[in-house]
Amino acid sequence: MNTTKAVIFDGVNQVRIGNVTLAECGPKQIVAKTIYTFTSPGTELRVLGGYYGAAENYPLIPGYAAISEVVSCGTEVKGFRKGDLISCRNPAPFADIKSMWGGQAGMHVYDTEDENAPILLPENVSDVLPYAAAEVAAISLRGVESADPQPYETALVIGQGLIGQFSAMYLKQAGCRVTVCDIDDNRLAESREAGCAAAINLTEADAEERLKRLGNGGYDIVVEASGSTPGVELAFRMLRRKPQNYSTDYKVEPIRFYSQNYPKLIFQANYVKDVSINPHGFFAGEGVTILTPADRGIEDRQRAVELIRSGKVDVTPFLKNVCKVEDMPEMYHKLQQKKILTLIGDWR
Repeated sequence: MNTTKAVIFDGVNQVRIGNVTLAECGPKQIVAKTIYTFTSPGTELRVLGGYYGAAENYPLIPGYAAISEVVSCGTEVKGFRKGDLISCRNPAPFADIKSMWGGQAGMHVYDTEDENAPILLPENVSDVLPYAAAEVAAISLRGVESADPQPYETALVIGQGLIGQFSAMYLKQAGCRVTVCDIDDNRLAESREAGCAAAINLTEADAEERLKRLGNGGYDIVVEASGSTPGVELAFRMLRRKPQNYSTDYKVEPIRFYSQNYPKLIFQANYVKDVSINPHGFFAGEGVTILTPADRGIEDRQRAVELIRSGKVDVTPFLKNVCKVEDMPEMYHKLQQKKILTLIGDWR
């Protein structure tokens, strides 16, 4: 059986590099050699913190995003060839260790007939590094597309981690006027540089009033990407209100006021704690469209790859901090300390 190096979480805040064993390759599976892995900080750091059931499953291999090269194919595999470059998610389980979701390793076995099937990269790719971001980028892409953003709509993205920054990028591409907010000045500086209309630090005394002013009282689209209870509560307060709601007089406007064009709230994060709200106190007027895309499908992943290939999405800001496998435990701790936003493992 093949063995390979992997990032292993032994317990809360415990990271090391160790050797693990691949499962046998089935007839409809492929074996792939990892080139780069792309860390999803929100998910992986919470796993490192013991959440999502991780505390009961240590030791385990985290991560779900990789760029790899096919080294062998099962006897019934169709459409994949040895030497193919692929964008990968959620590999098959390992033989001797648990996974959540097992992407941070030097080799993997992948199923080819389900939703986790790898995506073929474009032919004649000279530099595969930009495609390392594709799997995470596809999550934000699905969320933004679910809201059907229109040119000149106003949009607010709460939280400027990876998912939030990708969401802001897609909303700008759709022609929206995009405001972002966070509590980290470094992230906000990156968002300003990326072309957002405004970037507000939520620790400022007048931050919420500033956000309302920028959105004329509320936004057509709000993306909640912070994964926090205060972020969720702020998201509801930032939804577009009817003009009549600015009046001090109580009115019950016609139910058809919006013609079903309600403001849209996209939940793009995972949440450790439940959030309780009073809908009549938080919903914008008569209603709001709530979207919870949560994941990405094969088509979303293919579109993300194509946007990178065509240059319509610039992933350069997300390609910082490429490190050798041996240095990844230290880099995970830098992610925890918010000294870096991204982390790419180089497994060559």
